Amino acid sequence: MLLLEGGRIVTPDGVLSPGWIRLAGDVIDAVGSGDPHEQLPAVDLRGQWVLPGFVDVHVHGGGGASFTEGTSDQARQAAAFHGGQGSTTVLASLVTAPLAELEARAGLLGGLADDGVIAGLHLEGPFLSPARRGAQDPRHMIAPDVAVFERLHAAARGHLRVITLAPELPGAFAVIQAATRAGVTVAVGHTDATAEVTLAAIDAGATHATHLFNGMRPPHHREPGAVGALLDRDEVTCEVIADGVHLDDIMVRLTARAAGPGRLVLVSDAMAAAGMPDGNYQLGSQRVTVAGGVARLLEDPGRPGPGGDAAIAGSTATLADVVRHAIAAGLPVPDAAAAASTTPARVLGLADRTGALRPGLAADLVVCDDDFHPRAVMRHGEWLTAPPAQPH
Repeated sequence: MLLLEGGRIVTPDGVLSPGWIRLAGDVIDAVGSGDPHEQLPAVDLRGQWVLPGFVDVHVHGGGGASFTEGTSDQARQAAAFHGGQGSTTVLASLVTAPLAELEARAGLLGGLADDGVIAGLHLEGPFLSPARRGAQDPRHMIAPDVAVFERLHAAARGHLRVITLAPELPGAFAVIQAATRAGVTVAVGHTDATAEVTLAAIDAGATHATHLFNGMRPPHHREPGAVGALLDRDEVTCEVIADGVHLDDIMVRLTARAAGPGRLVLVSDAMAAAGMPDGNYQLGSQRVTVAGGVARLLEDPGRPGPGGDAAIAGSTATLADVVRHAIAAGLPVPDAAAAASTTPARVLGLADRTGALRPGLAADLVVCDDDFHPRAVMRHGEWLTAPPAQPH
């Protein structure tokens, strides 16, 4: 057994300051405030924040490696990079690609899920709207098709957790129903849907929003579009990329108020350039250039963005970066922890295993300094990065 004592422990019921966590192997055995009054090996965490390990449900790569292309070892490298930054649970996200390539990637990543390296797969495509494609390759987008879904689901060997689709496309509702029956979370994203169509998709089984606002018809006060419909429904969890690039901080705060910590999900949407210097990278079939930490398509003649810029192509942030930015933007620390850990764990069906600092759950945690930079990370009771103090 091991005690982590003296830190500011962020629990579902608030912050224990000072607090302590007693670990029994890879599980949290007890959590409390004040002095634990126990003679056990201990790590002194005075002056540190202790948050639940982050659960990133939307990440394409990092540390120079990717889930969307490359070898199994490179995918492991991407998962390890994010693990060292506090994301103790990672869902590997794919982008639109030829069907045969998606099947092959799903099989490769399914093997990593078998090994516990990742928590499963997120298919961001190919059933997306070319009108709201963002950095997705429109050449390989297809209409939603149940047979195609079933092929991809089978290729993932039971590890497909989330699929993003545009509900206005022909065949979308049949796929929503098929995915829901298969236990796969359906997310609305890269969509030009109206509010009416989006509400119907939610009625059919969609329960999640992929990076709200980004890749969606902008809301209007007489046509709130997908954004308004997704925020309006209590059963829908809503991702935001609070990295200071994808959304203005006002929108982050407004979304947090509208959704509440039980529905808000912070994600990184990181690609291979996360944690790496500026330069050229790859996101699926698309070439990406990173300048000033902002990733954009290298060539995007058909879709100039504001000021003529090409589409943003994922982020270079880790989920720790997003949490730090969200707190600086005004989210209370417990709400940010819920949005980065507890709520996404529920989206993945893992709330009984991880996502909060409470007894019976996995010993997954992040030790942060006053500015919420990760200083130590523990996954399943093992330190991935060194603790800030040695046991005494």
